[in-house]
Amino acid sequence: MKRSISSRLHSLLVEIAAKHSLHLPEEGIKHLVKQDRESLIDALVQEFSETGLGSDDEPNQRGVEIEEIIDFVGAIANQTDASSD
Repeated sequence: MKRSISSRLHSLLVEIAAKHSLHLPEEGIKHLVKQDRESLIDALVQEFSETGLGSDDEPNQRGVEIEEIIDFVGAIANQTDASSD
């Protein structure tokens, strides 16, 4: 199964990765080594906690988008880890 994200989410992913000095391979996230995927997820979680919550501690629009990206990266990580078993 091939998964992809919208261009809006991809732009947000690139923005967050750059902000946290992470390099995304041109070939796609599935080509990240495990440690780099974990660093990316950590950066996404940090960004979510800093900018993704409203005053009521519920996800704002940016938070919802970051959650979608985290789910996407996590699913790729799970597929990659399962295929290497």
